[in-house]
Amino acid sequence: PEAPSRVQPATDPAMDGVKNEARDSALFYLAKIDSATASPSDLQLAMPHLIAADSLVKSSPKYLMQSGLVLLSGEREALYGVNYLIALTRKYPEHAYAPEALMQLALFFDNRLGDTEKANTFLSSLINRYPQHELVPQAKQLLELNSQSATGELETVKSWLKNK
Repeated sequence: PEAPSRVQPATDPAMDGVKNEARDSALFYLAKIDSATASPSDLQLAMPHLIAADSLVKSSPKYLMQSGLVLLSGEREALYGVNYLIALTRKYPEHAYAPEALMQLALFFDNRLGDTEKANTFLSSLINRYPQHELVPQAKQLLELNSQSATGELETVKSWLKNK
């Protein structure tokens, strides 16, 4: 009788760099994020690991950016994402990710929290700290839109009160 053939387990080529990493570690999920193979469920599973690996995450601007963006999408984890992106802009202000982190913070505060004032602070910081960056025109447009909507709301209230 023939010996049974051995079936080789399927491998994920995206995970070649982390073969020895446990599937429940921050490095495992960061590698999946980096290789663009992380599914939405992977991102959810990654959140507690990214929070627990705080010193690892803070050791790299790339890890701060990746972790910050993943955590911003969470409900209870979003504050960690905000903190990681702010840490990136402070610890690595000259890194290419720093202006993008400021834009992401502005968008988060404006769209998710409705805090236009804080969003404008991040947009102004982006414009002032990185005046030549490619995101500056969008930051200026968003600042203008935010100021127009604030002025428009104020005018609407004044008009309404005047007609009362």
